[in-house]
Amino acid sequence: MECSLVASEEQVERGSPVGLFGKGSNLFMTGIPSRGESPIPDAGEGSPGIYRAGTLIYTKSTLALLFCWILWGDFCFTFMETVTPSIMPLKLQDLKASNFEMGMILGTVPGIISVFLNPVISFKSDRYRSRWGRRIPFILGSLPFLVLSIVGLAFSGPIGNWVQHHVHVPGSWLSPQLLALSSIGILLIGFTFFNSFVTSIFYYLFNDVVPEQLLSRFMAWFRCIASLSSAIYSFFIFQYAGTHSTEILLGAALVYFFGFGLMCIKVKEGDYPPPPPLIHGKSGPLASIQTYSRDCHSHSHYWYQWIWTFLGSVGGGVNIFGLFYSLAIGLNLKQIGEINGSSSLANMVCVFFAGWLADRYHPIRIVIVGNILGWLVLTPCSMIWLFWHPSSETVFWIRLVQTVLLAAPIGAMCAMADPPLLMRIFPRDRYGQFCSTNFLWRTIGGIIGGSIAGIFLDMVTGWVGKERAYLYIPVWHFVFGLPCLICVILLYRSWKKYGGDEAYVPPIPDYGIGPHF
Repeated sequence: MECSLVASEEQVERGSPVGLFGKGSNLFMTGIPSRGESPIPDAGEGSPGIYRAGTLIYTKSTLALLFCWILWGDFCFTFMETVTPSIMPLKLQDLKASNFEMGMILGTVPGIISVFLNPVISFKSDRYRSRWGRRIPFILGSLPFLVLSIVGLAFSGPIGNWVQHHVHVPGSWLSPQLLALSSIGILLIGFTFFNSFVTSIFYYLFNDVVPEQLLSRFMAWFRCIASLSSAIYSFFIFQYAGTHSTEILLGAALVYFFGFGLMCIKVKEGDYPPPPPLIHGKSGPLASIQTYSRDCHSHSHYWYQWIWTFLGSVGGGVNIFGLFYSLAIGLNLKQIGEINGSSSLANMVCVFFAGWLADRYHPIRIVIVGNILGWLVLTPCSMIWLFWHPSSETVFWIRLVQTVLLAAPIGAMCAMADPPLLMRIFPRDRYGQFCSTNFLWRTIGGIIGGSIAGIFLDMVTGWVGKERAYLYIPVWHFVFGLPCLICVILLYRSWKKYGGDEAYVPPIPDYGIGPHF
């Protein structure tokens, strides 16, 4: 007996009820439309409660089952993605890494890998055809290697210490400490390489298998589950990150392998039409690069998005030191975990309200309001610790209030930038390419931001000392917040120019000239 997530065409036509289980159920439908076509809300007159995503056909029960499997996969994926970046800074600090070295290992090097991999994976996935679909093969194929990488990171501390004390290169500029840091860097390269297949493809899967008219509600649930996963980790596990990091990472590897792997097996894609041709009907790597570049960079409208994304990532590059900021203001790991967990729970509530506002007033307006409040209210409030040094208990309660009442609602509004806003401004027939371009600019900004933020903090350390240096992280955010706000306002004006609420049509890339402003 095979579990079926979709109804067959024959069952829909004759109006028979469709159960969750049925012998010989066929999960692969034929003729899914191109990215530019809109999925049909139902199978036709007289067939209420039937939903389509291309040629994938769902009843309410099978649609609910689809949502359960994807959200379960999201829970496992978010847990793994939350654990790794929260623990690695502690491991590097144990090896006495400088802020610049941490910025390079945690930000710059992984960013460089993603810059090259994400566009290639996204472009190839859009055009890949197999009996298992075009998204799942990339995700499932990388799963065992990604799990092995996490296991390697689980033992990176002992590996780094062993290298530091036993590996010496006489007459070389490679110090034992640098060799130890390099060993962790190599493990992180492996993790980043295989994780890029998931981070590049997972979010595209939703557009292929979830009915279009339910995407907003699905994304609200998606963010809710992600917040729940982060909250569980923050409340119950993070406080042990300093003493039981190996066990935590091994647990994340097991959860990801069995939980996310099961989702990949249970969620099925439909069939796809032949892939679109490359530019001017050419073929080969050069034509692919030309197609990708001109599709995404030949119109000024999209450059506002790219510059906004880039500057936001440069400003966000300092976030890899966020743990040390929390420690510097007087919090301990247990308090940090409780605050992060409370933030995740608050986000679960705020994201639904922000999603409703985005549906009613358009995501771009909500994002503008979120950016204004973030720059004028949230960031300045985070600077108070430069001038005020109360007790740890006082810091905890004030920081908790800031996080729940300010950061959560403002962050939920800003979160409407990706993907709700992207789904509304990018051409649907090139959605994967444009999303990967957005990721490309975000990653380039992260590469630059992680390194120069580390240099900035090392410079500030020389002026005010190591602990107080991290209190200047909100200053960095404030500096980059203004140009980001200007870019999103310019994008809004361009969006109005091309039709706005009533008649927006994504401008067609101009193949005759290069980028223009």
